[in-house]
Amino acid sequence: MQAFKIENHIIAADLIEDAMNLFKHEIGGYFPENVEEIDISDQIECDDGRIMTVKDVINETLDERQEWLRMGFQCEVYRPFLIKKLKD
Repeated sequence: MQAFKIENHIIAADLIEDAMNLFKHEIGGYFPENVEEIDISDQIECDDGRIMTVKDVINETLDERQEWLRMGFQCEVYRPFLIKKLKD
C-alpha cells in the first residue's frame, strides 16, 4: 500500500484512484485536484500520541484486518483507509 495526501487527509491505498474514491465517498464528496504521494518512511503523530512511520501505521492496520479474517469475520484486507486527518 501507498500513502497519499489529499487536502488535509492522509489515506492509505494501493492506487491513487482508490485513495481519491475513498476521499470522494467518505470524506469530501468531490474529486480533489491536489493529490500528493507521501513517503511511507515519514513519521506522523497518531491520535493516541505515538510517533510512527506511515509504513508502521499501514502495517498495524493490515495486521488488525488479518486478525479479523483469522477469527472468521469478513474483512477486505487491502481496502483503502484514512491514516490521519491533519490539523488545518
